[in-house]
Amino acid sequence: MSVPSEAREETKPGSAKRRGSRLLLAVALLAGILAALSIGSLVPEMIAGLLGIPSNAIRLVMKVVAVAVALPVMFYLVERIFLDRASRRK
Repeated sequence: MSVPSEAREETKPGSAKRRGSRLLLAVALLAGILAALSIGSLVPEMIAGLLGIPSNAIRLVMKVVAVAVALPVMFYLVERIFLDRASRRK
């Protein structure tokens, strides 16, 4: 099934898609997610250990909050890196 020429996205003159940038973005996002999950679970565990918090429920809540904060931060960092990368190439 072909797409009519009117429905195709018009490319700006001088702009070309870089090969592999989508794959690189996907890999970077996956690495960011894994990093956010590991940082979000390890750092609160260390803090709870240093503070001497014995309750597993409080430790779990701390981990959930940390992961909820770490995920958007990692997505933001990956986005910033890719936007900087795209602006340098122009």
